[in-house]
Amino acid sequence: MDFVAGKVALVTGGAGGIGLAIVKSLLQHGAKGIGIVDISDKAGRKAMEIVGENKVIFIKADVTKKAELEGAFETTIQTYKQLDIVINNAGVVDEHGWKNAIALNLVAVVEGTYLGMQKYLPKYRSGEEGLIINTASVCGFQAFQIAPVYCATKHALIGLGKALGGDEFYKRYKVRVVTICPGLVRTSMSQDSSGFLFPEVKDEEFGSVWSITQEPERIGEGLIEAIKKGKNGSLWVIEEDEPAHEVVVPEHRTMKV
Repeated sequence: MDFVAGKVALVTGGAGGIGLAIVKSLLQHGAKGIGIVDISDKAGRKAMEIVGENKVIFIKADVTKKAELEGAFETTIQTYKQLDIVINNAGVVDEHGWKNAIALNLVAVVEGTYLGMQKYLPKYRSGEEGLIINTASVCGFQAFQIAPVYCATKHALIGLGKALGGDEFYKRYKVRVVTICPGLVRTSMSQDSSGFLFPEVKDEEFGSVWSITQEPERIGEGLIEAIKKGKNGSLWVIEEDEPAHEVVVPEHRTMKV
C-alpha cells in the first residue's frame, strides 16, 4: 500500500515551485489532507485555485518564527485530527541577506524537524511510523562561488538528515527522516539572479554540473520514489529528469588525497 494514502502532511513553502509540485504529487497518491504553509497570501490563494479546497488548507506563516511555524502544525492537526508527514521545503537564495537565508534554509528546517519528530508526529500520526522529508539540494554536495551561503545551508541539511536518521532517534520517536537533493529546477528562485553573487557567471558555473533544467513536477514524482524506497537517514538525488536515486557520502578516511 502506498505510504501516502490516507495520510496528512504539512508542507512548508508549499504554495509555489517545488513545494506546490510536492502538494500535487501527495494528493495524486491519496493524501487525506495537506496543510500548505507559505508566507505569501497571493501565492497561497493561487495554489488553492490550482489544487482545490477539498483536501488542502492554506496557512500563512513565516516559518522563521517558531510561534507561527508551531501554529501551522496546530492548525493542520485541528483540521484533520492527525499528522503523518512533515516536509520542510521552504528555502531561498539570498547571498546579500545571508542571515535571512540561514534562518529560512537551515534554522527553520531544524525547528520544523524537531517539532515534527519530538512533539507532533509521535502523538498524531495515524500509523506506526511518521515521516519527515527535508529539501536540500545537489548544492549540498558541490560548492558554488555564486551561492556560498546557500551551499552551506544545504550541506548542513545533508548532515542533519544523516544524523537524525540514526537508530537512537528512530527507537525513541518512530519517525523516518529522508533528505531529497534536487538538481536545477525551473522555478522563479533559480531563474532570478538577484540573490546570487556574481550573476554574470551563474550560467557558466551551474552549467558545469546541471546540464538539464527540470520542471518542478519531476521533484514531486521523485519525492514519492524517495518515500517508497528511502531508508531512515538516506539521501536522494533528483536531477536531469532521471528517476530519484539514493546517494551515499563517503567516509572521510576514504577521501584522503
